[in-house]
Amino acid sequence: MEKYGNLILIVLVWGAIFYFLVMRPNKKRQKEQKELFDSLHEGVEVVTAGGIKGTILYVGEDFVDVKVDKGVKLTVRKTSISTIVK
Repeated sequence: MEKYGNLILIVLVWGAIFYFLVMRPNKKRQKEQKELFDSLHEGVEVVTAGGIKGTILYVGEDFVDVKVDKGVKLTVRKTSISTIVK
């Protein structure tokens, strides 16, 4: 019976380690990313994952139009926006 107690303790410890090292930081990162996507609106300067800097012209459900230069407009996925330039 004692070996089952030790096994349960080991499983609980590994579960706690997994939660605090994997699950919790991942949830925090997802929350930050959702806040970033929710804060996108016209006129905001952003940088894409590819390093392209531009100003948002239009925000759709999954895509945004980014003005890169005079007469140059790119349509990119929201998920490719990495940062907002302040």
